[in-house]
Amino acid sequence: MPIKRIPTTSAQVGMYLCGIDRPWLDTPFLLHRFLIQSSNDIAKLREAGIQEITIDTDHGLDVASDSEPLHTQDDVSSLPDSTLPHSSDPPEVERLQHLPLSVKGKSLSGELTTIKQVRKSMLEGVQEILHTLQKTGGLAIEKVHQITETVMAETLGHEEACIAMIRTRDFSPALYDHALAVSTLAVLLGRAVGLDQTALQHLASAGLLHDAGLLNIPQILHRPLNQLSDSELGLYQRHPRRGVEMLSHQSSLPDEVDTLIREHHTALDGSGYPANIDSAKTQKPSRILRIVDEYDELLSGHRTGNPLPVRTALSTLYQQGKKGLLDGELVSTFINLVGIYPTYALVELSTGERGIVT
Repeated sequence: MPIKRIPTTSAQVGMYLCGIDRPWLDTPFLLHRFLIQSSNDIAKLREAGIQEITIDTDHGLDVASDSEPLHTQDDVSSLPDSTLPHSSDPPEVERLQHLPLSVKGKSLSGELTTIKQVRKSMLEGVQEILHTLQKTGGLAIEKVHQITETVMAETLGHEEACIAMIRTRDFSPALYDHALAVSTLAVLLGRAVGLDQTALQHLASAGLLHDAGLLNIPQILHRPLNQLSDSELGLYQRHPRRGVEMLSHQSSLPDEVDTLIREHHTALDGSGYPANIDSAKTQKPSRILRIVDEYDELLSGHRTGNPLPVRTALSTLYQQGKKGLLDGELVSTFINLVGIYPTYALVELSTGERGIVT
């Protein structure tokens, strides 16, 4: 019975916390899955008003024998989803850099290699779609449908491998690289929050096409955003509307996809763009697209010119959620989905061989 729910007063250094009884954004913690390493961690739990925590005794200390847990694995189905662990043992992964020879890995010839091959084929397809749109104004809608279906099929059951591939890929300034990453992440997050098949298809398509409005603007605007002048930034910020205009004559493109493209830079506090969109009325899919687009821009360095580590990128999303720029609940789900250490974490062994931590 590794999963137990106990009162915070029973928390001890050495326990592995995998859930709490409060909304994630109401606490000072970036993650709700970590090893309690000091009395200061316990103090922070109490200061945050957390009355009960969930621990995983396979990854940390058990509750004292004279203290009865509030819940055990037998009735874990009654616990909120947020209290359950969603990834492998982060502390063990964290120690990999000190124990390179003891890593239990597997060759990249397995699942990740397959995903990499599929991704290469999809990248060629997305490049073709955007090139045709740029040169002729026409949308290869059948190719969009084909790649959309592939994204949805390949992400189902391969979530960790897809996330690992996105975060460890060789980042390219080309729009098609970012477009495929956003499409994939949007489907992963959309599925995690229970969107239906049709909504996922719309998200996947919008992810591929969300930056279509950047295709015909001067290349100078593809510099990091913090290096643009005010006038250049103003032109850049018109790209959601330009994208919708480019695609407006495509009768086979659902209206929902147009809406997603138009709203993918809308902030919940009204500070995004285009300025005339009522941010309070944006739907969950638009908020999902905004989060994953922001994440990949931070990860790839498009925002500042310097690619950010995953932890820093997720921390930035967390802060934007706290400030009301992004949907806090969706950010919480996304961080739990991506994780600081996903189930499949790429490592390099002392032999020089690359592997996947499982």
